[in-house]
Amino acid sequence: MSNQSKFPEEEKFSDDPEENLQMQNDFLKMKMMVESGAFFGGEGNIPADIENQFLKNILEIEKSNADAKPAKIFDILGCPVFEEEQYLNEEQFIIEFKRLQELLSNFSINVDFSRERDDRFKYNFITKEFLDHESIFKPVKGMSTYFLYEEFHPDHELDILDQTENFLNDFLERKINNDSYILSNEIIEPDGKIVSREEMIKRFQSMYEVVPEFENTSFSIENQDFELNKCESGISGMAFTEGLIQYDLIFKNGERKQINGPFKIYFSRQSDYWDIYFFYLAGFNLLPQKKVE
Repeated sequence: MSNQSKFPEEEKFSDDPEENLQMQNDFLKMKMMVESGAFFGGEGNIPADIENQFLKNILEIEKSNADAKPAKIFDILGCPVFEEEQYLNEEQFIIEFKRLQELLSNFSINVDFSRERDDRFKYNFITKEFLDHESIFKPVKGMSTYFLYEEFHPDHELDILDQTENFLNDFLERKINNDSYILSNEIIEPDGKIVSREEMIKRFQSMYEVVPEFENTSFSIENQDFELNKCESGISGMAFTEGLIQYDLIFKNGERKQINGPFKIYFSRQSDYWDIYFFYLAGFNLLPQKKVE
């Protein structure tokens, strides 16, 4: 947006340093909401001075990228030249890899890998592919920019396992709620009926009300598989994971019931992420019921 505040970012709002800092933070948030549509959630416990520096860093990034045009990382780094990995002996490689790391660090760039990768793999990816990547990134003092290898080469197996672990951990920690977007908008039940994501979340919440506590929780993933297909919108696919889950249900009256059985989770991929459209959890009945048996 073109609206610009008439007040400087260092405006003094109060003679009390702490109050002034908090008021300045509020002003910066309002400025970001008006000018860029920023949204701020509930109150946190971030110290005012740290929040102040964070907000200023964000504003600096927005200013830096306001008129930025895409440029190759290679050009942003000053057109560095690196020898091909295959022609480097061990001693030469150590020198070149260190030079590459220092160059990225000088520009506050971090390239991360979700799986363990050896240094030569990292060197090859960065010098042969990452440096050719176009970005509107501009270095900002005090801020680092992170790139993830899997953003260039999705690791579907790892994504599916992570989604499985997140879902089961949220279930066992009683955290499945309206923010649980891992669930598809529509969930298929064993009898073929379809319920909405909102309805399924209500069932989890109903279970949590009847059983206010879980104990001795654990699970193990025994098997997983996926299949991808190309479509007009990109890549679609289906996947599943299965294994064993156990936990003790602690009812309001103190009664305890041990659950030890299988789970199976089916995922679909329609855009850039995997979500759950069917699942079976031992101890959780997908069919509507008034109470947990």
